[in-house]
Amino acid sequence: MKEIIEKYLEGRASASEQMQLLKWVRKKENRIVFNSSRLGWNKSQRNKPLPEGSEKSWLNIQDQMLQKSFKRWQYSDKINLLVRIAAIFFFVLSLGGGAYIVSSTKEKDIWYSEIEAENGQISKVKLPDGSMVWLNSGSKISYNNLFAENNRDVKLEGEAYFEVQTNEDLSFVVNSGEIQVKVHGTKFNVEAYPGSENIDVVLESGKVQLLSPEVASFQYFLSPGERASFVKSNNQLNISEVNTMKYTSWKDGILNIYNQPLVEVVKRLEKRYNQEFEFAEELKDYHFTFTIKSEPLDEIIQIMEKIAPIKTKQEKNVIVFELDEEKVRELSR
Repeated sequence: MKEIIEKYLEGRASASEQMQLLKWVRKKENRIVFNSSRLGWNKSQRNKPLPEGSEKSWLNIQDQMLQKSFKRWQYSDKINLLVRIAAIFFFVLSLGGGAYIVSSTKEKDIWYSEIEAENGQISKVKLPDGSMVWLNSGSKISYNNLFAENNRDVKLEGEAYFEVQTNEDLSFVVNSGEIQVKVHGTKFNVEAYPGSENIDVVLESGKVQLLSPEVASFQYFLSPGERASFVKSNNQLNISEVNTMKYTSWKDGILNIYNQPLVEVVKRLEKRYNQEFEFAEELKDYHFTFTIKSEPLDEIIQIMEKIAPIKTKQEKNVIVFELDEEKVRELSR
């Protein structure tokens, strides 16, 4: 495999060798060997020109190795598709160690690639057009093989932060069910988890246009610092001015909880820590304000127990919040 790695880094690997390497690096111990090899190769190249074709290969893989293996991989008998997917593979960088890329079925010569962030992890993805996407826990995006050629359409399930490269000829469109977000070049956050009552869009910079695939007359231009919350049940769009950092800092590993009820806090903790929670009905309206950086879950729970009269217990794999009657009596004295 050492020879194939060297050929790949120099841009000389054949399609079959690229496929072989792709399968090989799915194992953690092999990725360690690969990283060591490419660091050594890079060091050896510092004082001499790069071989023909190697610069492109090097840029594609430098510091962008996937940290965990694919969730699944469907092989195609079309070798050019394998090469395309292999190239996309090396654009994926998992910040927390959990991202998967999957090839889907063929549809009239249209192929779809899907990238998913593992539960409890945040993943950073570079799309073929150079746009960057941060995927929150349990989120995924998909796009077809014509992306950046005749479209820049992505489908989102979950939450993602986008830094879109400007392209006046091809608008970037995020499809999230009832709402489409159309942009040219901007930074924004979209939260559209399946089963959620709302689709939320927060614009950090630039301008985005909100559209509906169902209602042609529906449109709204969002301005920087605005948050649009679309209520699915009644098709109502609510606009508010916000501190965008509270909604986008998750991509940097910072989670801001600001005056949020327990029912909402629990949802965010479940995404952050990949942990299931339950809570007593009388606790759902207790509000919390705190910031999570790198603290472990047990420390966060201790903070919550200080803020409100609650206590926790573990039931199998579920953490349960209960009302602490003793604290309630102390507060009423």
